Amino acid sequence: MIDIPKLLHQAAKALESEIETVREKPSTEILFNGIKTKTAPAGSFDYSFECHQPSIRFAEEIKATIAGKTVTVHPVSFEDNEVVLRFPEAAESPIKNVHLEWENDFVLKRTLSGIMKLQDLEDGVEQRLERLFNPADAAVPADEEVLQDGMRNAAQLDAIEKAMNRRTLFIWGPPGTGKTDTLGYIVANYLNHGKKVLFASNTNRAVDVGLLSALHAMDLIGMKIKPEKITRFGDSALKSEKLDAYLFEAQIETVVQKQKAEAGEWIDLLSRREKALKAVEKRFKNGKQPTSNQELELKLIDQKIKDAGGLEELEERIEEISLVNDRKELWKKQLVATTLAKVCTSDLFHDLEFDAVVVDESSMANLPYLMVLASHAKWHMVVVGDPMQLPPIALTAEPEEREFLERDIFTMVSGAETGEDLFSWHDENPGFTAFFDTQYRLESSLADVISTVFYEGRLKTGKLSDEPGSLAINGRAFHLVNTSKYGPFLEQKSGEKGFKPINMVHQEVIERLVKNMSGRGIRMDQVGVIVPFRSVVYDLRNRLYEAGIRNVEVGTIHTFQGREKDYIIFDTVMSGEQQRGRTRHYSVRPLDEDKNGLSVPRLLNVAFSRSKKELVVIADMDHIEKVYGKKFLGRLLKRISP
Repeated sequence: MIDIPKLLHQAAKALESEIETVREKPSTEILFNGIKTKTAPAGSFDYSFECHQPSIRFAEEIKATIAGKTVTVHPVSFEDNEVVLRFPEAAESPIKNVHLEWENDFVLKRTLSGIMKLQDLEDGVEQRLERLFNPADAAVPADEEVLQDGMRNAAQLDAIEKAMNRRTLFIWGPPGTGKTDTLGYIVANYLNHGKKVLFASNTNRAVDVGLLSALHAMDLIGMKIKPEKITRFGDSALKSEKLDAYLFEAQIETVVQKQKAEAGEWIDLLSRREKALKAVEKRFKNGKQPTSNQELELKLIDQKIKDAGGLEELEERIEEISLVNDRKELWKKQLVATTLAKVCTSDLFHDLEFDAVVVDESSMANLPYLMVLASHAKWHMVVVGDPMQLPPIALTAEPEEREFLERDIFTMVSGAETGEDLFSWHDENPGFTAFFDTQYRLESSLADVISTVFYEGRLKTGKLSDEPGSLAINGRAFHLVNTSKYGPFLEQKSGEKGFKPINMVHQEVIERLVKNMSGRGIRMDQVGVIVPFRSVVYDLRNRLYEAGIRNVEVGTIHTFQGREKDYIIFDTVMSGEQQRGRTRHYSVRPLDEDKNGLSVPRLLNVAFSRSKKELVVIADMDHIEKVYGKKFLGRLLKRISP
């Protein structure tokens, strides 16, 4: 059994350590091709950049360095992987590249504040945390029929039914198994039963997709709910007209306008009074008495004001009508969709309760976030994710605190240390766990590899769409490019701190592959390049940009979590490093389970499961055999070798 007071103490201590580390090690990013916009007020200059680090929107101020000159800029907006930064002075347009640095502790500080409040364990908070961390099979009465589209498979339907009659449910959904669609029906059924629901996820994009799925599910089951009862709280990432009506800020503006219209009669009455008084005052200044019409008009106006309760009361009423209580408006909603960060940072959520809290991508969420989310759940908590994909990340160097923050909710509750442990936990607890066993996205050849290596062979392939364009060769949608014959070797960036490897041979192979794809008629926005190191991301972006290749997304494994592309190139990067005339082969933390435990198969699972049509893996197999031959990476690459 997990001790809840002890857990809260651990959470507070870990967050304090993480905040201290973040302040000492600011976040950094390099952005390219900044385009000047026309949105900035006088004296400021806004530039728009492609950006895949959403935490930048929480920065209070950012140090921006262009060509050796550093200025302070501020984030204006972050939508659809595009950030707008406000500069104090004009720069070249486009800005070729800018180096950014900022302290990223806002969310951490607010979450710590939330954890400190939870430590009082009042108003049933301890029971709610107990239900999350020490779940049981106890059922909740749920006689209502479960509604769905008739297309749910047995595992998905089982999850929907369990969500209705269990206090806590853990849904384990591998890539392409229909998590999002099924979540939509879970939310729709909660709403159909009259329950108040909070839907949350890690990213704005995931929140948007989840909300759209719930709206679609409601349409298909014929459920009617007023649009003003549903809200998308926070910044939307998707450009969708269907979402526009649900944006909280837009809804608040509608309420403001409506209330102003209601107050219009009284505002007009006071305006007429002021105008009449000025006219009378003007006559007095000219030594004249008010006309009979002026006296009559003032008398009628004053009578109306008296009938309304008097001038003071009328002014108070107008002020009250004109003000909108955001918290009160949020409380009126039956479905609130937002990010975990928003729930942890916005004062509007303080003391708000929901009958059901549904959390997507929860295996990526730090435990303190989920503690705060659980405190809002009166009846149901649905935890959705894939513990065989990326866990949470932390920066603190303190071993205990780092281990705590990098522990995901699935392994925390199950006590699992391996994939086998996770499946044993699921098998032993069918009452509050569900496993989605059929995938519909990946080509079956690649899905079979992923099922065998990551999911004990339990992941089946259902009927895939008939979309044309698959490039599976010899029945395989995956290919290994062994670079050993090209003599690759690793270099380190001179004068740089930390591990920042350069593999020029691999970069050249990637450039040729991308150009070859373009020659085959593949659109570049359908292609993604994944690497294990952030520094390599910047190098590749620069190289492809200089080669005239646009719209290919380059990112780390973490930035591709929850994403997909038709074509994925995964570069392992590592080769032997030239040191003093000799080649030294060594392993690195992201790829070595001896150093990074269960995180290695999780990382590789994400990298291997992002492609819808074709996966190309680039690896120096001589190096892999020397260093990772008997490790997870080595076994996996041998599994996909020709």
